[in-house]
Amino acid sequence: MEKFSFTLLIACISLTFLLSFAAPDFTIKLKDHISSMKIVYSYSVTKAFSEQTHDTIELTSVPSGKAKRKDIQVQSDVKLENTPLNIQAVVRESLNEPEEHNYTSTLQGPDKGFSSRKYYLTKNYDKGRYTVIRTNKVTGAEKMYQGTYYEPSVQDPLVRWSRDEK
Repeated sequence: MEKFSFTLLIACISLTFLLSFAAPDFTIKLKDHISSMKIVYSYSVTKAFSEQTHDTIELTSVPSGKAKRKDIQVQSDVKLENTPLNIQAVVRESLNEPEEHNYTSTLQGPDKGFSSRKYYLTKNYDKGRYTVIRTNKVTGAEKMYQGTYYEPSVQDPLVRWSRDEK
């Protein structure tokens, strides 16, 4: 059975190679399907949350008694550290989806007694460690990968806030 699986694998690789010259567009689609079906490897991903981190951005400052209309486009993406390219997609599948927000807002300056109001946006991330065990379906050989992930926090991924200044 093991020899048959190996022969089938070689046949698929050969067919893909031959098709790359005969029908390049088809080969690109075939390659995407082969990798997404995970024919050769199976993956096991575990995550361990360690802490919540954040990234704060100053959006604008509005003077006292004034108003400012602002288009705001913010994306809170997944970040990976120490992650080989060949397993990034597998790790990303197990993480929260990136958060993207687009909105227009009229921002007001503060009341008298303050010179300006600064508007901020804080992106909250859940930081943790992941472990991926990749198992070769043909040989049974296992390889372990470990790294750090940052994913948009489930609770309050984006928080808007302001502070008045004298």
